[in-house]
Amino acid sequence: MILSRFIIRVLAIALLISMPLSSYAENMTKFGDYVIHHTALPTDILLPEVARAYKIKRSKNRGMLNIVVQHKGKGTGAKVTGTGVNLNSQLKHLEFREIKEGDVTYYISSFRVTNKETINFKIKVQPAGSSQAYTIKFKKEFYTR
Repeated sequence: MILSRFIIRVLAIALLISMPLSSYAENMTKFGDYVIHHTALPTDILLPEVARAYKIKRSKNRGMLNIVVQHKGKGTGAKVTGTGVNLNSQLKHLEFREIKEGDVTYYISSFRVTNKETINFKIKVQPAGSSQAYTIKFKKEFYTR
């Protein structure tokens, strides 16, 4: 049991580390001492063990956002909210779950996608202990093969 949880964590960390090197590149936005990392990807690329461990539905018709907040190089908690809007003006309400892995806290949200759907994301992040909220905007086109 302990060994299998360790293996799942190692796989999850390997996946999250390898994401910036993949075609689903991670982006980051800096606000003073804060760095907000954001990754949008289809959930079918997740390893089954990772998806199961974090209760993420793997599907070619599901997308996922992963947000990580750092303050002066160290992970920090945050309140994360946001929406996505596709080119047909259809709104996607995003509900973020907090996942803690050691010193890093991930904020994960999943949503439905269709082939060649472009989603414009607007994410508001308020780091723990800060009265300032930061907004990041980016877009991602999803392919469902």
